[in-house]
Amino acid sequence: MRAPLAAAVLAAAGLLAACGSATVEQETPTSIAPLETTALSDAPSSESAEASASASGAASASESSASASSEPESEAAAVATAQDEGARAISEAPAPAPLVDRDADYLAALTQSGINTEGVEDQLLGVGQNSCEGQDSVTIGAVAGQLIEQGRTQLPHEQVVALITNTAMAAYCG
Repeated sequence: MRAPLAAAVLAAAGLLAACGSATVEQETPTSIAPLETTALSDAPSSESAEASASASGAASASESSASASSEPESEAAAVATAQDEGARAISEAPAPAPLVDRDADYLAALTQSGINTEGVEDQLLGVGQNSCEGQDSVTIGAVAGQLIEQGRTQLPHEQVVALITNTAMAAYCG
């Protein structure tokens, strides 16, 4: 009885030893390389300086090569001083942009047709402005369903979809 038990233990040990080398052991990096940033504020000023120099005709070849060689130095200085900042609290939300006439007309037509647009103007404007492409029927259907579920209209879904589509086509596609 001891011999078969010993053979089973040896076989199990052999199997476990064989499985031990099948694991993957990788070294996890302990740091992350920093992202490189470019200084966007240097580009317009150097371009405007070069443009004004060429406009006046006073720029010589040596001056333009000197300004070109100073650009990498100023970019390097800007990259060295650029840092990511954390989120900052704001005291109030920014005011929305004023509506143009066709946006106001579109929302007024929807309101007159029985849809409460208050508070969802941006969504309705977005779906309306994209309706001219003719490929936005899914979004229009989703917005119509939301309007019904939010109690903003008592109209049936098909009628809300048709209303949004037709009103948007008249306001934006004509």
